[in-house]
Amino acid sequence: MKPDSNRNAALLRLLGDEDAATVALVKAQLAHSGPEVLEDLRALEELADALAAFHLRDVIAEIEEHSAGRIFKDLCARFSEDGAIEEAVWRLASAFDPGEDFSDARTTLDRWGREVARRLRKAVTPLDRAETLAEFLNHEQKVRGTDADYNLDAALLPSVIESRRGIPISVSLVYMLVARRAGLQLEGVNLPGHFIVRHEDIFLDPFRGGRRIGLDACKELLAAQNLTLLPQHLAPATPRQVLVRMLTSIYHIVEPTDPAIAAQVIDWLDAVRKGAGAEV
Repeated sequence: MKPDSNRNAALLRLLGDEDAATVALVKAQLAHSGPEVLEDLRALEELADALAAFHLRDVIAEIEEHSAGRIFKDLCARFSEDGAIEEAVWRLASAFDPGEDFSDARTTLDRWGREVARRLRKAVTPLDRAETLAEFLNHEQKVRGTDADYNLDAALLPSVIESRRGIPISVSLVYMLVARRAGLQLEGVNLPGHFIVRHEDIFLDPFRGGRRIGLDACKELLAAQNLTLLPQHLAPATPRQVLVRMLTSIYHIVEPTDPAIAAQVIDWLDAVRKGAGAEV
């Protein structure tokens, strides 16, 4: 569907038609167009009256539900080094649970962010700010690493927000997204074998309740893998690196029991690695 003022006006009139059969036919034709028309439909929704906008939202939801995996792959293919990681993780969740809008999970993150922002007014030093975030998410909200074997729910953001339990990268993402809402700069750290976060020179381990982690602990973690801690190991992870780490973690979770999903995740990983002109 190409942007065309006459066509768009005609579509809006048809979507507002009193004949239910006409409206249903138009909606079916739009839905059949697939994800390529989503951007145009969203733009058209902004121009529509209440009734036409209602029908357009129906069409958008139907396309997203039936094309969630494809939409996420397209996002992976164009995901740049500084891409929008929050959009990516919601889209990833939609690929596994099509049709959900995750509004409750988003609202929870917003609420947590507002509360942390309020408390940060009294935090002066980087350590104060980091501990304020960790105290709220760990001690009060009980967000931390899962005690059970890793599963898909422990990797997907909406499930982690609901259960307060996740794998290292998913719990770290909760910290990062709450910090962003609170106006606190918090970055991921893509350690081999683990994922942590940093605020300036303060490192926290969200998986272990947001406790502070020092260089010695990082060295020990890498030494257990016969690796030597290097400065690049502690550098802030780019959004692209975070997305690759998330998908890689999911692959290792599903590969032993669900080869079909594992193959899908590999396809998404290939799309990230080949897309947007940068290597990970």
